[in-house]
Amino acid sequence: MHDILLLLAALGYMGAAIMLYFSVLKESQPFSKGSVFLVCLGAAFHAAAQYHHWVPLGAQELSVLNVLSLCALVVVLLLVASLRMTEPVYHAGLVILPIAIAALLLEWGISAPGNLISTESPGLSVHIVSAVMAFGLLSIAAVYAGFVALIDHFLRRRKLNALMRSLPGLVVLERHLFQMITVGFIFLTIALAAGLTFVTDLFAQHLAHKTILAILAWLVFGILLWGRHFRGWRGRLAVRMTLVGMVILLLSYFGSKLVLEIILGSSWQS
Repeated sequence: MHDILLLLAALGYMGAAIMLYFSVLKESQPFSKGSVFLVCLGAAFHAAAQYHHWVPLGAQELSVLNVLSLCALVVVLLLVASLRMTEPVYHAGLVILPIAIAALLLEWGISAPGNLISTESPGLSVHIVSAVMAFGLLSIAAVYAGFVALIDHFLRRRKLNALMRSLPGLVVLERHLFQMITVGFIFLTIALAAGLTFVTDLFAQHLAHKTILAILAWLVFGILLWGRHFRGWRGRLAVRMTLVGMVILLLSYFGSKLVLEIILGSSWQS
């Protein structure tokens, strides 16, 4: 049943992504009712697939692919929730939805060893929730950084295709970019604080490199926010720092865990 739910979720996201793409090409309203319905349907199947990994709380057996899938679900839910905002970020679904589909197919097609963790631990629960929220928000920020870079590229060449014209203006995109980074940075700070409190032996649990990379990502985003506030940093510099910070964050968690669990068949507990 779990595998069927994963495939149904992928199909829902695929339908939503296709509708979103063609509506953008036609320069019509990108978040049509059909696209929103399909993405919500996909998210419902996705949440049902994730349910048995996390509920009931206790000793959960989780793999890197389960957590990657959960992060993808959170990002999709953030896109849907933004529809209630004055300036929705649903355009990011052009990139987010294909990535979510890939995450679902990886979870469906690859068997990764799981780690037993106690989700009844308040510190660990705070760490997991805040880390996933940080990843989701900063992922959307990275997508918007990519949009800023693309629009800037085409504007310099005075060639804006239908896809670029359908996106919000650079000022709006940059505002969304820094809003996402600010909130994501707060969640990342909470995740690091909770994680450092929870972990008792970084080296015995194979977490030293993960923690160091996460702190580096935190520093990159923190410096970017400082530069934005005090020096007015924007444009290409903001884009580069956002993408660098996101790559470091990806390596921090998924890079190390993919090597440990998929390639070496080990875990941070061993």
